[in-house]
Amino acid sequence: MGILLFIGVMTGGQTLMTSTIEEKSSRVAEVLLAAASPLELMWGKLLGQLGVGLLILAVYIGLGLLSLFQFALLGLVDPMLIVYLFIFFLLSYLIYGTLMMAIGAAVNQIADAQALLGPVMLLLIAPYVMAPMIGSAPNSAISVVLSFLPPINTFVMLARLASSSPPPMWQVWTTIGIGIGAACLTVWFAAKIFRIGLLMQGKPPNFATLIRWARMA
Repeated sequence: MGILLFIGVMTGGQTLMTSTIEEKSSRVAEVLLAAASPLELMWGKLLGQLGVGLLILAVYIGLGLLSLFQFALLGLVDPMLIVYLFIFFLLSYLIYGTLMMAIGAAVNQIADAQALLGPVMLLLIAPYVMAPMIGSAPNSAISVVLSFLPPINTFVMLARLASSSPPPMWQVWTTIGIGIGAACLTVWFAAKIFRIGLLMQGKPPNFATLIRWARMA
């Protein structure tokens, strides 16, 4: 499930970023903005790719459950773990997907996006690499602290839930609450950048410029 969460978020976010860059570089975005506002365009792309991601996630989970059923191992899977996977996928997708789409709106070519994409990918890969360590010590101090630290908290909590010593429910719902707050803040930040950057041409911005755009919009 950690692999599904990682791949789903990464592929969905990169698809949003590359499609936004292609639409901006080919001037298709200017045509689209004649019929829709920047916010409507952003949400349309975000929700459309979210639907694709949820469908792919459901297909893989269904195949996995079918395989377990064939070997009479279906009882090994806690149904609530699947529910949490969809919740954490939604939160992670909103955070990482909007960030990658904002990066796509801010640059003119895919090569220009690498410098801005590096820190985002690091935040995405780090909890995935740490998942085995967290799963083996789910109640350690570092595991508990990382469970409340966005944007990696969703990956950490999923690893703790799948371990032999699941965390208490108050920690799970606190993580979900923090994730909702982080997703709302990230979507707000990305919408500001998307609104300005989509029609901006020239030198690719740095993170300081993106923050300045968010404050200006």
